[in-house]
Amino acid sequence: MTKRRRTTIGILLLYLFTFNFMFWPAPAAASQSKPIVMGYYAKDWYTDDLSYNSLVNYHNYLDYVAAFSARINSDGSLTVDFPPTEGIKLAQKKGVKPLLVVHNMHNGMDSATASAVLGDSRKRWRLAVNIVSLVKQYGYAGVNIDLEAVPPQNRNDYNKLLWELKGLLKPGGYLLTAAVPAKNSPQWNSSWSGAYDYREIGRVCDYVMLMTYDEHWFGGQPGPIASLPWVQSVLNYATEQIPSHKIILGLAAYGYDWSASKNRSVKWKDINQLVKQTGAVIRWDNVSCSPYLYYWVGSEKHEVWFENKYSLGIKLGLVKSYRLGGVGFWRMGFEDQAFWSTLQTKLK
Repeated sequence: MTKRRRTTIGILLLYLFTFNFMFWPAPAAASQSKPIVMGYYAKDWYTDDLSYNSLVNYHNYLDYVAAFSARINSDGSLTVDFPPTEGIKLAQKKGVKPLLVVHNMHNGMDSATASAVLGDSRKRWRLAVNIVSLVKQYGYAGVNIDLEAVPPQNRNDYNKLLWELKGLLKPGGYLLTAAVPAKNSPQWNSSWSGAYDYREIGRVCDYVMLMTYDEHWFGGQPGPIASLPWVQSVLNYATEQIPSHKIILGLAAYGYDWSASKNRSVKWKDINQLVKQTGAVIRWDNVSCSPYLYYWVGSEKHEVWFENKYSLGIKLGLVKSYRLGGVGFWRMGFEDQAFWSTLQTKLK
């Protein structure tokens, strides 16, 4: 066969392949993988083993465990108060990916320190380098940035930190995630949520954890921890700004007990005991799709709003309807088997 003939046949075959390829049906879009489950692992003191025991008992349900451990300082350094080394090792052994949580909680949310670091390019870069160093030192799979109450004037600085971190983390294949306040509009001037540009955060992060809880908190008036209409309004706004598969729905494994003398938090797993001790009757609010109860200590009335398997199950239905990436909850050790059973059933 002559060279000219081989060339002609080759061109004809290429033309036929290209023509057919153009008209082959496009491959079907891959179905969304199972939603991820992330639990926040915390130690309030050296002897606090609630999160560790939760990981021991329920690791099969988890994809990620976010270790709440590294607090930022005003010079860009990090303080690790109670290193959860035993939790990290257990997670790795059980096939659960640990994430380093970087926070600014110090006698409440430390806005001043966050502003001082984020607003100074050298301190911000030092913080990013220190974060990556800790990730490598302890064998984390990535980072969860949980800087809360960042002043709105530091919005661009916060975004810069995320992009700088992305540049340092991506070559090693590390995950970048962020926990952000729940909001249903831009709220640019809000001292609590104004610094968080959902659209930009959604561009840079692999996952964005919406803190869809504390709609009512122990420092305010009684009410649902996360009413269904409020959570839906947050998701309606968030999914306009962030790709839905990157959104992690925040869940609460706790409630609040309000009274005239003192407000306090109540763990999910302690509600049944509270009911037995007080003789309270669990009630249901149809508007918020939330349980609540009243009890009295002497003449003092207590009002308790919390989450249970019914309110949780309803919220978990939103994961499928909004096509979310998964769920995350605060915090490991507050829950019981009913929490996990509901999670397993609803996220199939």
